Amino acid sequence: MILSCPECKARRSMDGVFSAQTWNGFRCRGRRPWLAGPNEECDREPRALQRGASNLYFPVVASALSIPPWSDALQEALGVYWNSIVRVEAADRKTFVRVLANGDLAPVINALGLDFEELVRQIEKRLARYDDGAVLGIRQEEYRQFESGIDTAERDSREFEIRNVRVPDSIRPFFDHIVRVVRLREVRALMGFTRINPPGDEESPEVAAIAAGNPGWLPAVEVRGEGVFLAFNQMALGAWEANDRVMERARRVDEAWRIEWRTRHGEQEIARTITPRYLLVHTFAHALMRQLTLECGYSTAALRERLYVSEGDGGMAGVLIYTATSDSDGTLGGLQRQGEGYRIERAVEASVRAMEWCSSDPVCIQDAIGGSDGLSLAACHACVLAPETACEEYNRFLDRAMLAGLPEAVEVGFFAGLLRKA
Repeated sequence: MILSCPECKARRSMDGVFSAQTWNGFRCRGRRPWLAGPNEECDREPRALQRGASNLYFPVVASALSIPPWSDALQEALGVYWNSIVRVEAADRKTFVRVLANGDLAPVINALGLDFEELVRQIEKRLARYDDGAVLGIRQEEYRQFESGIDTAERDSREFEIRNVRVPDSIRPFFDHIVRVVRLREVRALMGFTRINPPGDEESPEVAAIAAGNPGWLPAVEVRGEGVFLAFNQMALGAWEANDRVMERARRVDEAWRIEWRTRHGEQEIARTITPRYLLVHTFAHALMRQLTLECGYSTAALRERLYVSEGDGGMAGVLIYTATSDSDGTLGGLQRQGEGYRIERAVEASVRAMEWCSSDPVCIQDAIGGSDGLSLAACHACVLAPETACEEYNRFLDRAMLAGLPEAVEVGFFAGLLRKA
């Protein structure tokens, strides 16, 4: 291709336009045409990109589900007795709650479908969180609602409706909760954007502003849909995370992430650590999305993941697979029905077994095509990669070995016990 000027007749080949050496001596002028304001000072060197390149624009989107206060019916029922429950000595609390459950609280407990043990567990969970005193983030509040084990009351189900499902016996060792999200409303707000590299964190300094100053509002959209939520078995997860081979694989990805972060941000504090738990939950979300597209008829691009992962006491380990779109794809009902016992059992088993073998093996399982940046290991388009609109991490931090194990070390896979039940 030749670039030419019709006036002065100057001509130059476009060969080498993407080379860094081509732009030596040029400096960014700091012009931001999408903002009304003066140019900012910038000493960065420009680089060339194709106009339609996928890395030309990465939106930074913050989203939240519209959820009423968690377990409203139970909260209201306990309200009258809460001070008494708190004042009772811990050793006597279970006996006191038993008296309430057999007396004044009996109608409410029966209506909520709780047994005595579950009621005690919910009360202790609340007490532990109140004692903690920490301010919960949006994801933590959502996760707490999903794992509460209580269905939404009919009066609260206009925008958010969940139905808890008994975990099938075959996958009970791996999951604590399964929830059909019959109805949900999500609000998505555009906070900024990045170029070249996906955003590593919403607080990243490389996120470009979308307004000059702070207008006090952000462009947002609200969408409605449905989904399925699964919470991992914390005891099984803790035992699996202690495996040396598992920790080593996660360490490799975390080190690659730290190298990339330092390249982009220097010595600024790293926003997070990539853990075995994160790799497991994220990769499982992709595997389950691929299987659900076959089971319920949704297109791959219509499904999205919402990850709930944190470490420490009371840490999160769950995933919501949902569809929330402005068209009819968000209201068909087929996805939430996949959360029914026998259906989700079949989907989980099929999604994990599909990770045992990839058409790109043995190259894929040897981590040879997971990306030159090292942010994914055993992952490729033939096994776990998803459309970027469906993935919170732009197809980074994936490793199917965390699900199905390695040929020489099956125990690396969290679901190794499930795969042995052939």
